[in-house]
Amino acid sequence: MLEEAAGTRMYEMKKEAALKTLEKKQTKVDEIDSVLSQDIVPAFEKLRKERAQYMQWTEGNAKVDRLQRFCIAYKYSCAEQVKDAACNEIVDRRSKITELHDNIVQLENAIKEKEVEIVTLTAEKEMEMNSDFKLLAQHADKLSKELVKVDSSLMNQKDNLEAEKAAATKVL
Repeated sequence: MLEEAAGTRMYEMKKEAALKTLEKKQTKVDEIDSVLSQDIVPAFEKLRKERAQYMQWTEGNAKVDRLQRFCIAYKYSCAEQVKDAACNEIVDRRSKITELHDNIVQLENAIKEKEVEIVTLTAEKEMEMNSDFKLLAQHADKLSKELVKVDSSLMNQKDNLEAEKAAATKVL
């Protein structure tokens, strides 16, 4: 009664109700802590590890992509160098081909000039040979005629000698 008279009973009841509510809340907090420690924290840790792995994977992919770009750039640079070298080689070979073509044209012209010169010299030599040949043929004809004359005179002299031998054998 004293408590009622003082008016603290009502506060005591509120205190008890608050303590009961506090206990219920504490059990709920304990349950929540238990769920957190048993379910959520491990799942969170697992997600944290997966996130770290994902970050490593994305960093690795970024590095791979960067290195692939470097490789492609290097291959492109090498291909450009090969192309430039090939273009320079083509230019050099074309200039050599042009130079050789010019030399061929000059040599063909020289050959034509030499052929004309050969034809001219051959014609001159044939004319000289023809005139020499005609002279030699005339000389051979003369010699042949003289040979025939000498041969016929020799035959006549043989015949005369035979006739004289026959006459001499008759005389004897």
